[in-house]
Amino acid sequence: PAAAQAPDAKPDLGANAALNYWTAFAILPTLDKDQEKLLEQWNKVPLDAAALKLIESSQGSREYLLRGAKFERCDWSLDYTQGIRLLMPHLAKSRLLAPLAALDARHKFEQGHWKAGAEDVTALLKLARHLELEPMMIQQLVAYGIERTAIEAAAPYLPELKSVLSEVASDVLDVPPTGATLEQMVLKEKQVGPIWLIQELKDAEQRQPGSWRGVWSGLFPAPESPDADFLQPAKTFEQTIKMLEDLVPLFDELAKMTALPEREFDAQYSQFVKKRKAGNRLFGLLVPAVGNFVAAERRHPTQLAMFKAALSVVQGGPDTLKDIKDPFGDGPFEYRSLDK
Repeated sequence: PAAAQAPDAKPDLGANAALNYWTAFAILPTLDKDQEKLLEQWNKVPLDAAALKLIESSQGSREYLLRGAKFERCDWSLDYTQGIRLLMPHLAKSRLLAPLAALDARHKFEQGHWKAGAEDVTALLKLARHLELEPMMIQQLVAYGIERTAIEAAAPYLPELKSVLSEVASDVLDVPPTGATLEQMVLKEKQVGPIWLIQELKDAEQRQPGSWRGVWSGLFPAPESPDADFLQPAKTFEQTIKMLEDLVPLFDELAKMTALPEREFDAQYSQFVKKRKAGNRLFGLLVPAVGNFVAAERRHPTQLAMFKAALSVVQGGPDTLKDIKDPFGDGPFEYRSLDK
């Protein structure tokens, strides 16, 4: 439950991480093709003049990333009333900013600037947590990717980072995630998907008979391939509305399914998709691919737990693993030493 606010209290509108992130996005450098290729291999490319130029060009954005990471509150101000038209440009910008910050962290680590590099890593982990606050699957997936980038940036340098690791752990990793559950995300997808679309089509048809088709074609252009006929509505307005209305209870069914134990979900989900997809050709258009998301959602806590285990080994030795449980196993992780 939200904490009650005193009647005369005024919220600090500036204490919003998203304001700093938006500034970081606005001043991101425009990359040429060579820089794009370099950034794709940020963890492998030599730290030569080209890499250093790219790092320098993103300094302003990284400064605002660090500022945003200092705030707990993050309101992205997404307008869910836009439904399928909802724009989320911050996701693409976040995906660009993440490897730029990771490249900078790698450079700092190579220079022995352990604390400064760790601040980049912590800021990326915090950005991921802030993205996870929105109940949208695509937002969660981008957050998982950014978190993975942060971990990959720190991993090769963990032994040397021993003196500053406690700051990374306490700032982000020890704080439980506060994002939406998968069940809540499926129900949000229902609201911004079929429920929103039904109302849009009805409003258009009420204004002018037949105009619902223009709304549909504006949202779902005609497919180039005949195999993509699921992009097309039924022949009449009434049939299309009926197909959309039939999708709504499927979201509720799917939401309940996500709360099942893993094995039960896996057993039921494939049959659910096969049966429902055959019964409604709009299923593949509007019902999210929850199975793919579940795979990513399971990798996420495993990756986090392994990262925490690695930090624990660096700080306290392999014996500390006995206190860390594998999220999908019966015991702790095993440890084998490699270079670095």
